[in-house]
Amino acid sequence: MNALFLNLASALIQGGLATAAPAAALNERTFWMPKQSSTVAPSIDAMFMAITWVSYFFFFLIVGIMVVFIVRYRQRGREIHAHGPTHHTPLEITWTIVPLIIVVIIFFGGFKGYLALATPPANSYQIDVVAQQWYWNFKYPNGAKSTDLYVPAGRPVKLVMRSEDVLHSLFIPDFRVKKDVLPSRYTVLWFQCDQPTGKDPKDDKIDLFHILHCTEYCGKDHSRMNAKVIVLPEAEFKLWEDKQARWLDEILDKDLYWDAGPKLFARCQSCHTLDGTPSTGPSWGPHDGLPAIWDRTSKGLTKFAGGGTLADIMGEGKEFTTPEDYLTNSILIPNKHLVESFGPAMPTFQGQLDSRGIRALIDFMKHIDEFDSKAKWLKTPPPEADAAAAPAATP
Repeated sequence: MNALFLNLASALIQGGLATAAPAAALNERTFWMPKQSSTVAPSIDAMFMAITWVSYFFFFLIVGIMVVFIVRYRQRGREIHAHGPTHHTPLEITWTIVPLIIVVIIFFGGFKGYLALATPPANSYQIDVVAQQWYWNFKYPNGAKSTDLYVPAGRPVKLVMRSEDVLHSLFIPDFRVKKDVLPSRYTVLWFQCDQPTGKDPKDDKIDLFHILHCTEYCGKDHSRMNAKVIVLPEAEFKLWEDKQARWLDEILDKDLYWDAGPKLFARCQSCHTLDGTPSTGPSWGPHDGLPAIWDRTSKGLTKFAGGGTLADIMGEGKEFTTPEDYLTNSILIPNKHLVESFGPAMPTFQGQLDSRGIRALIDFMKHIDEFDSKAKWLKTPPPEADAAAAPAATP
């Protein structure tokens, strides 16, 4: 028994104190856990397995004793003898002290592990995270943005997170990190992954990546609020970061609507459809006798929840001079003029879309008849666009 407690204490304390492990020590997925893909994963798994084996031990011990007692001390015949012992001091001390020691060891190891996970290393690479119904937006130090998380391999990464609307929670199972993302507050988590993702060795057309989940129910499309985590070698990550910071600027003005438009619309499709189907927000396609979004906006046909139409506030000397002014306002201050039958559900995109991104979306609206319901362009890109096309990047 003493040996068991010593081994337990060693496993729990080491699991709580360990904050990093060499890449060679990482394991494949087990019955309970997915693949270990970060330097903190081994210590967390050690703690988990130590507590699990303690639970196994006492479960079988207690159930085994119960079975023995049921068989040995079962009632025989109609005569009942109820004169057993009512007090046993050594036994009572044992079943009080032993669990207390185990719980103290678990607390000590767990608290050390918690402090390690709550304290990012000083040289961490910081990425700002904004959670929003229903997608993630990641912003890098050079101004680059993405809806999938790209991180450098072999370097601690610190995520500084906040929510634009409701409570979310960021969870990367392979990294063993999880943290709530709250409105009006900042939360922080960190991890380090030493193994870059890449191509499947069995099929180089398949990209390998880790999955990032939202694990706090946040509304209608909560289950779709997932993102990819792509780990790149340091040099390759730097190239991606530089290119991502200017991806929108490299697209020609005439190509904005079909090249950048669908990528930016990916942020909008949880609430807006292109085929007239009702959703959280107004469909951009024809519906209820109204034309597609650009035609009904340019003609002032949009009806507002408080009464009146867009024609009443759009024109020379009015609140909005052009349809583009109204659409820009709807993206940046979405709840100022609520469309009839819809509530104030849309978050603002201030600080997330610059003027060029907004122009790409408005141009996309103007050519909406050239796209199918999944925002796939139905035409063929010109040859010069194919030649200049870069590898696909998430905006």
